[in-house]
Amino acid sequence: MEQYPNVATRLFVDSVEVGPNPKVNNMRVSYEASRNDLILISDSNVRVTRDYLKILSGYLRDPKVGMVTAVISGSHEEGLGGRLEAVFLNTFYARSMRLLFFLNRPCVVGKSMLFRKTVAKRFGGIAVLARYLAEDYMAGEAIKRLGLSVVLATEPVTQYIGQLKLKDFWLRHIRWGRIRKSQVLLAFLIEPFFGAVLPGVMGAYAFYLQFQFNPFLFFILHMLIFFLLEIPFIKKIKGTITPLVFFIWFLRELLALPLWLNIAWGNTVHWRGRTFKLRQGGLLAE
Repeated sequence: MEQYPNVATRLFVDSVEVGPNPKVNNMRVSYEASRNDLILISDSNVRVTRDYLKILSGYLRDPKVGMVTAVISGSHEEGLGGRLEAVFLNTFYARSMRLLFFLNRPCVVGKSMLFRKTVAKRFGGIAVLARYLAEDYMAGEAIKRLGLSVVLATEPVTQYIGQLKLKDFWLRHIRWGRIRKSQVLLAFLIEPFFGAVLPGVMGAYAFYLQFQFNPFLFFILHMLIFFLLEIPFIKKIKGTITPLVFFIWFLRELLALPLWLNIAWGNTVHWRGRTFKLRQGGLLAE
C-alpha cells in the first residue's frame, strides 16, 4: 500500500462468523466492502506474473463465462512433505483438473478464482459457501447452475510451498481427499485406478499368469513408462525436472493407495486448528 499510494486500497483485519468455513468467515468483511464488480480470491502463498489480472479478466469479457480459475504449480518446496506436495500438484492434481474440465466437470481452485460480484449475488454471495468445506468447488458448481461456464486459464499459477513435513502433507491431503469423496463419490471410488501403482500391480499379475513374464520387471517398466508420460505435464507446469523428481514421484505413487484408504476410512478433517465432520455434499459440522 505504501509502494502504490495512488491505488485505492484498504486492509481489513476482521472476521464474521457466517458458517463453519474459516476462510469464508475471514473474507466476508472485505468482500462486502469491495467497491468494484470483479472479485479475485487468492491465497497468500501464491505468486503470479505481472500480467496475471489482465489475462484472467480477459476471459470475463465473454458474457457466458462466470468464473476463471487456474492449475496450480508447486514451487520452492522444502522437506519431504514439501517435495511430495509439489509432485502431487504438478502431476496428479494438474492432470485431474485438465480431465475434469475436458469432461465438463470443472474443479475451481480457491488459490486463483476470478468472478463478478453481481453474478455471485445471484446464488447468494460467498456467505452461502460458508456451510461447505470446499467453498471454491461449490462456487464453481453454483456458477454452472446459473447457466454460465467456468474456464481454466492457459497458464498455471505458482504456489510457494516452503517447508513441509510428511505429516503436514498427509493431513493436508486427507482433507483434500475427503472433499473429493464428499462431492463426487463415484470419481473418488475409482481414483486408485488413475494412479500408477494399482494398474501396475494388476498388469504385472495378468502378464505373469498369461505369459509368465517377470512381475517385478513388468512393474518397474510400467512405473518408468507412467513417469515418462507425466514429464510433459511437469515441464509445462514446473518448467524443470531434476533426477530427484522421479524418486519423489515414485514415493508419492506408493503412498497414494494407503492415503486413499485413510481418506475412505473417516469423515473428519482438521483445518486451521479446528476439527470438522464432513457430511455428504461437502457440508461442514464442528
